[in-house]
Amino acid sequence: MIAHRIAQLDHMAKGRFQWGVGSGGFPGDFEVFGYDPTGNDHRLMTRDAIETVLQIWDDPKPGVYEHERWKFTIPEPQDDLGLRFHVTPYQKPHPPIAVAGVSINSGTLVVAGERGWIPMSINLVPSRILKTHWDSVLEGAEKSGRNPSRSQWCIAREVYIAETTEQARQEALDGVLRRDFEDYFLRLMPKMNMTDLFKVDPDMPDSDVTAEYLVDNIWIVGSPDDVTEKLQTLYDDVGGFGVLLAMGHERQPEEQWVNSMTMLAQEVLPRLPNAE
Repeated sequence: MIAHRIAQLDHMAKGRFQWGVGSGGFPGDFEVFGYDPTGNDHRLMTRDAIETVLQIWDDPKPGVYEHERWKFTIPEPQDDLGLRFHVTPYQKPHPPIAVAGVSINSGTLVVAGERGWIPMSINLVPSRILKTHWDSVLEGAEKSGRNPSRSQWCIAREVYIAETTEQARQEALDGVLRRDFEDYFLRLMPKMNMTDLFKVDPDMPDSDVTAEYLVDNIWIVGSPDDVTEKLQTLYDDVGGFGVLLAMGHERQPEEQWVNSMTMLAQEVLPRLPNAE
């Protein structure tokens, strides 16, 4: 089903589609599908699922496909009725695959480097963890003799811009950024014993991880000048990356968020020497 759905989306987008995959999840997701979030089974299953989809697209042979997590059959073609496995991707051999890394020395990004997939880094972590993500890509690439380019590396960040840094900071802390983190991430991560992911200093107490801490250390918030400087610092700290993934939140109030994205596109990115 996933193979068909991804292939259909690729046709609908006429080659503008990228297939993004994450092997992680949240407590309810793991429980629904019977995974222990402290183990590695979900990552292994993700890798095997991608490989199975690629196999189906490359050569959809009729027969039984069996795994400890699934069992399905591709039927023999019924040429008299025109029935067969029929949807393969628009892009050949397949859409670009991007996979997301979260933890220090991400095993998922080792696979990305090994297979030549696009590496993506989560929006929650500081540079000390981001740097290990590229190390993971290099580790995987070495296994398969690849030479990965940092221009493919995508780093996600909350980005919010206003005319002044004081205004941007106030609007971020009085708006949906604070709400989304305080009502969700800052409650969720302790349940998963993952609060350390936020920390610039691994030894800092969990109680110091607040919205105020995040706006100063993880989010990219400020005036166009300050956001330009913060993005350049992020680039320098990790040794370079290719794509900024600006995270989406509810546009409340919409005018402020549209203004923020407009300034990012028109006033910030053109001033970054490495931006394309």
